[in-house]
Amino acid sequence: MAGCLRCGVPALLLFALMTSAVRAAPGASAGPPPYTFRLLAERHLRSLDALPDMDADGYGELAWGVSYGMMALNVLYEATGDTRFLARQADLVERVLGKRDSNLAAAHGSEAYVDYQRGRVLRSWGTSHYSAGRHTCWLVHAGMLLYPMAEYVRLVQAGGDRTRPWLDRARRVVPAVEETIAEFDAEWRDGPQPGQGYYVFPSGDLAPNNQMNAPGRALFVLADVTGKTEYRDRARKLAAYFRSKLTHVADGDYYIWAYSQQTPDGPPGRGEDVSHAAINAHFAYVAWEHGASFTDTDMARLARTLTHGLYLGGGEMAATLGGREPNDDYTGQCGRWGFLARYDPLVETAIRDYIASHPRSGALSGTTGALGYAYLLRARGLRGAVAATR
Repeated sequence: MAGCLRCGVPALLLFALMTSAVRAAPGASAGPPPYTFRLLAERHLRSLDALPDMDADGYGELAWGVSYGMMALNVLYEATGDTRFLARQADLVERVLGKRDSNLAAAHGSEAYVDYQRGRVLRSWGTSHYSAGRHTCWLVHAGMLLYPMAEYVRLVQAGGDRTRPWLDRARRVVPAVEETIAEFDAEWRDGPQPGQGYYVFPSGDLAPNNQMNAPGRALFVLADVTGKTEYRDRARKLAAYFRSKLTHVADGDYYIWAYSQQTPDGPPGRGEDVSHAAINAHFAYVAWEHGASFTDTDMARLARTLTHGLYLGGGEMAATLGGREPNDDYTGQCGRWGFLARYDPLVETAIRDYIASHPRSGALSGTTGALGYAYLLRARGLRGAVAATR
């Protein structure tokens, strides 16, 4: 097995450090030292170094792969202050923006890049998945990529002298992010209640929760970096809408929700899978950071969604919120809930327990694994900062 980036530490040793004592009951182990999370995150980011030609559609290589690596780079910078993560991010952001349909159409001709739903080439990333081979741009894919781009800009803007070398490059990213999110303005709706809002598909059907909340994260951060109230207002309306669609489970004190309510005023429902639900839970976290709809109590309950509504004990996870049967179809994505370890260390322990019980299944692998380990690293630091103030 290969070792980790720049460190020469064998991967098997890292895995042993990572999983030591995690088979005890959640909360019983202090876990590995924080540097182990960093090394594991960097190891899993190797896939970005050998990124294939990104003329491939946005579904396979960008929205559900590269985006997680971009998020991990931001989180690793936050957790460590190492500007090498931002330097790598600057190059990656510019490369991904250059693969929008509008750029590819200018280089290769527009015929292959016309969005069949909207009848034009969009300044976004298209795919033929989900649409019987017809090319279209999905808001969720734009959101998955725009959020880490906007967050990169925010981090550079806030970094003072330390991040000044990237400031001009980051500023040039902002108009591109704005023009891409604007491509979907016609699909925004206010309601169904005052102070709420949501997105629809071009057909008029309600977009599932994750498909509107992925861009919702970008809207919050765009408001930060531009100061524009229209982004903040729309993001806050999305947060109020999603908050209204959570069901509180009293036995365990956690939340569940559905993949989609089908209609804007439909009942909350239940049973979203662990992977898509991670996007929605993280949107709630970003909303909480911005003081929109979600409270400290909500964050604690979302942490218990993982520890009580997904984790079954014995290193097993359910595949859907509130599920009661082990299922590994989606549970390898549980690391993407790691940001909630900021509120409850049992989140970290449950994730480590899952990893220890699935050593050959690829649990927390690739860019999603990098993001999971980065989240756990940052959460350790944030918990320590809170403890120091008490």
